[in-house]
Amino acid sequence: MEFALIAAVGVLVAALVFMAVYLLNMRAKAREFEAQKKDAERRLAEARREADEMVKDALREAKDLAVRESREHEKFQREKTLEIQKIEKALKKREETFEKKQQTLDQKEKELAKHKELVEREEKRAAEALKSAEKSLVESQEKLESIARLSIDDARELLKQSIESEVRATTASEVRQIEEEARRTAEERARSIIATSIQRIANEFVTDACVSVVSLPADDMKGRIIGREGRNIRAIEQSTGVDLIIDDTPEAIIISCFNPIRREIAKVAIERLVQDGRIHPARIDEVVQKVTTEFDQMIREAGERASFECGIEGMTPELVVALGKLKYRTAGGQSVLQHSVETAQIAGVIAAELDLNVRLAKRAGLLHDIGKALDEETEGHHASVGAQFAQKLGEPPEVVEAIAKHHMEHAQSVNPITVVVQIANQLSTYRPGARKDFLEKAIGRLKDMETLVAEIPGVDQAYVIRSGREVRAMVAPTVMEDEAVSVLARSVAKRIRSDLNYPGQVKVTMVREQRVTSIAK
Repeated sequence: MEFALIAAVGVLVAALVFMAVYLLNMRAKAREFEAQKKDAERRLAEARREADEMVKDALREAKDLAVRESREHEKFQREKTLEIQKIEKALKKREETFEKKQQTLDQKEKELAKHKELVEREEKRAAEALKSAEKSLVESQEKLESIARLSIDDARELLKQSIESEVRATTASEVRQIEEEARRTAEERARSIIATSIQRIANEFVTDACVSVVSLPADDMKGRIIGREGRNIRAIEQSTGVDLIIDDTPEAIIISCFNPIRREIAKVAIERLVQDGRIHPARIDEVVQKVTTEFDQMIREAGERASFECGIEGMTPELVVALGKLKYRTAGGQSVLQHSVETAQIAGVIAAELDLNVRLAKRAGLLHDIGKALDEETEGHHASVGAQFAQKLGEPPEVVEAIAKHHMEHAQSVNPITVVVQIANQLSTYRPGARKDFLEKAIGRLKDMETLVAEIPGVDQAYVIRSGREVRAMVAPTVMEDEAVSVLARSVAKRIRSDLNYPGQVKVTMVREQRVTSIAK
């Protein structure tokens, strides 16, 4: 009995223990389930936040894509409009050319009619002279017959001398008259050809002096270009060596620099930064370096556009690149590439008027100053350097001779193409408004100032800005201390004052900046 009671108590205790363990397990599972539920809710909240961010990013990217496509469409429309206008101008010029050729043909017909009348008059004069001579011969024979003292041979000799003197006098007078008329006609013809050439090739020269204008989509972009406390504009000026002028001009900023290459690089870089929208010092350095590496392609495209504009084909890549470099060379404030294109067009018009090879004349006119793209690399006058370069690349002998002698106006035994190129070069160079010598001299002074400062020990880079009123020099921070930079600035100012001639005063700014970059992984 007691054993059964003890067994029952043991069973009861075991059941209670089992129930306690079961309840504890259930409570633990409940806590675990609650934790899993909270974790799931947290993950759901994070997923919702990420989804909202993704939606916002997608909307922002879609908006940026729509803006870019809109700008590209507007750019495409502008290019098509410009192309249509160019085609309309070309058609109008062709119509004018046909009209002028028709006028020229009419004028030639009139000249031929006048010449025919002149020949007929000369024939009548010769016939009258012949009749007069025959009459004189008859009279002389009658006189000789009446005079018995003269022999027949003497009479013939006397008659011969008389006829010769009369014919010589008449011929000399007619020759002088014909020579004067031919000289007068030649002068009038030359004036007509030159006037026709200038009227047909009346290009407008916009002197690319020292400034370029960059258009902005909105005025608030100026603030982004300036940056916080001016850090963006300082980064642009230091990377490109130009001076940015941001004034009240609506939706535009001005780039000032005497060096056309640096100015063009800065213009393209700023346009890309504005289009991209990300403007900060690191991005500015990246874009400027990329544009600098792409500049060779831009030069090649400029050469290809010039050859296409003149209708010249079959140029070697070396000639195209050298031709593109002329876009950034100036002579008297006149773009050498634009001058070469105008010379080619004038030479083509003159060659057409003289029934010469128009394509060959245009080719020689376009390449006549090609040596100016090489004279920094090769010693010698640009004419001889360009002729050697063209001959090396297999240009025709007429083109090589025109390049070599386009400044030799009094050279003997030259090809007609050379003479045409000489005339076209003179017309393009010395027509009113083509060149501005004072601008060329001013740019030369700025280049001398920049070279002088760059050669001073301790200066890494030097830029002349604000039309020569300020020199900005970059100093390596690891080489020179702050106190030494102040001394260097005074020595640079003293060197400029003693070695250069300049109006007003020049501000010398020394920049010592150290940038440290670290990557977090």
